Amino acid sequence: MSQCLISTVGTSLLGNIKNPQRNPDAITDFGKFLAARPQDASAEANAITRLAAPGDTLVFLHSDTEDGERCAALLAEYFAALGHPVRRERIAGLSYHEKGFVSHGLRSLVRLLAGEIRTARRAGQQPLLNATGGFKAEIAYATAVGLMFGVPVCYIHERFGDVVTLPASPVGWDYSLIAWHRDFFDWLDEEPRPTVRVQERLAALPDSVALLVEDAPDGFSYLSPLGEAYLEAFRGQPDLRRPLRLSPSALRTLDTLDFSTRSAYLGLLERLRHGGPGDWQRSSELVRGDVYKFPKGRSVQRAFVREDEDGLWVLELCGHEDERRYQSLIQGIRAQAYDGANFTALP
Repeated sequence: MSQCLISTVGTSLLGNIKNPQRNPDAITDFGKFLAARPQDASAEANAITRLAAPGDTLVFLHSDTEDGERCAALLAEYFAALGHPVRRERIAGLSYHEKGFVSHGLRSLVRLLAGEIRTARRAGQQPLLNATGGFKAEIAYATAVGLMFGVPVCYIHERFGDVVTLPASPVGWDYSLIAWHRDFFDWLDEEPRPTVRVQERLAALPDSVALLVEDAPDGFSYLSPLGEAYLEAFRGQPDLRRPLRLSPSALRTLDTLDFSTRSAYLGLLERLRHGGPGDWQRSSELVRGDVYKFPKGRSVQRAFVREDEDGLWVLELCGHEDERRYQSLIQGIRAQAYDGANFTALP
């Protein structure tokens, strides 16, 4: 299997041409310098010449600066001449401006890396991240993305003779926070949201959700770079959730709830549908026939559920916030009453 080597790009080439130890022949043309002494000329080329096999695709991710673009263009030209398919991509917002670097640039980097990894895998290639070049924070987040996506990450300093490779992580990441509150994360990721509105929604969610959100000086809130990496990695996971459908009554209940209560019920439904057939029953209590209430124990919100070979069927959503209705369902709910109802699948 061929590789797709995705490299962050710094500006070591611009400094090394002035260094007599790196450029003893005092070559003044950058392209000629790179061709004559690739491992001395550029930290990125030093790594790539050791990592890339003939025919491997090379993708250069450069900062939103003239220097970054220039170095990426020179690297692309050199490796294209060696027969590699090459592409260059600009990381929007990743520049020397402090505000844009954090609030926009690092998120752009994470999203671009995630997209390139998916593109490589769809093309039947093995992605490999070369995090040798670029800003220190850029290298750190490239490494984090590699770990989350199960992609090896390589690094070499100009003075090192060997490539250091961090192998694909065997650790399984816990994406339950995203899964349980995916409606909030999808909403926040769709477009810039005013900080006031975001804070209103966060007030109804666990504190851990707020750790993945940051308020920007422009009056809007965004996923933090770590939150962006977490969400992108979650989206890249195979969907192992059980099919789940809501009765007309359960759907009406969900549609009439305030944001806080609705979010709590959506989180409950996401927990319900994770795992294999019957897994949820260990956290449920049988009510009548094959109808269970989920979860058991001390919980304000409950779902009344049955399961068959086609998935999960949510008959009603009701908890102790409506104690009279809740007790009525406990006493009288029957699966037969929902036969022929037009259930709606939860996305």
